[in-house]
Amino acid sequence: MTPDLKEADALLMIGSSERCANLFYATRFRAPDSFVFLWTPSEKVMLANNLEIDRARDQASVDRVLSYTQYEQQAKERGQEHPNSKDVLLELLRDLGLAKLQVPADFPLGTADFLRGEGIELAIAAEPLFPQRNIKDATEIESVRRAMRAAEAGMETAIEGLRAADVRDGVLFLNGDVLTSERLRRMVHQTLMDCDSIGEHTIIAGGDQGCDPHQVGFGPLRAGKTIIIDIFPRDEASGYYGDLTRTFCKGPASKPMQHLYETVLKAQQLGLDHIRPGAEGHLIHEAIQRFFSDADYETGKKDGYMQGYIHSTGHGLGLEIHEGPRIGPRGDVLESGHVVTMEPGLYYRGLGGVRIEDTVVVCADGYENLCGLPKVLEV
Repeated sequence: MTPDLKEADALLMIGSSERCANLFYATRFRAPDSFVFLWTPSEKVMLANNLEIDRARDQASVDRVLSYTQYEQQAKERGQEHPNSKDVLLELLRDLGLAKLQVPADFPLGTADFLRGEGIELAIAAEPLFPQRNIKDATEIESVRRAMRAAEAGMETAIEGLRAADVRDGVLFLNGDVLTSERLRRMVHQTLMDCDSIGEHTIIAGGDQGCDPHQVGFGPLRAGKTIIIDIFPRDEASGYYGDLTRTFCKGPASKPMQHLYETVLKAQQLGLDHIRPGAEGHLIHEAIQRFFSDADYETGKKDGYMQGYIHSTGHGLGLEIHEGPRIGPRGDVLESGHVVTMEPGLYYRGLGGVRIEDTVVVCADGYENLCGLPKVLEV
């Protein structure tokens, strides 16, 4: 794997690999602070400070780790009394003989202006920067599988909490205290930590809160209302994500709620049945849209809110919770090795929201579902 440099000497990236998935993918080195990475046709080079240089030489998937301090000293010898990071970078580029560079679209503007002012040619690299990220190898799939096991464990904790809860005047109580979205989320996150995974922004949204798909949820949970639980933990060892959603109702669900749930469940299976190499994401999405419409679940603005099927059908999953390929209005063609979610949903205020999501691997003969958790509405 090498970047398509066209006529450039190297790809230049600057950032924190904890926050930049592309930088972590290229180096397999996780660091909270920014560092310089160069990828030439013949080698990967990383510039590290004294704090990280030994760890980088031991852990980073690069050919050379060079010393920031060395190039800082060179800049001082060149007359820079107090060289900053841009001066040090320029020293590195001059030393390596690199004058024509590609940079990502989100490259720091101030650094770009400085380098151009010093005669360095910069061109914006094509996006996606590393299209091969979409195809997961066996190691990456196993990383997602670990994250999915954590997600399932977290979901089982949530189910146990809902089942154990008492109902008083329609409100859920657990061990004598009100069971809120916040409290149940803490329980889920503790389980994720026990599975060596990290949970952030886990969605536990009851009733009309669940009709806003990215509302994390707050306040007391209630019986007889839909409760959407969407867990997307990051595996601590690898940095890869899992993604899993289920919808529950504590106690008996109304017939309209049951019908809504069963319709979404059938739509999800319809989508799963379409997954195979060569399948077009936009056609899968359109098939589910038609299915909902034929079932008389319309989408549009009602009472000031968008209601119905208001999001895409699925997305790629890996070092980012949302990455390619897409299964939606502008979807991509699926390939073997893609890891994608299948998560249709319907949302109607006053009735509630339902979303059901599994994560699957696209295989030569269809797909492998990485989740075995049952799908039930009433708990």
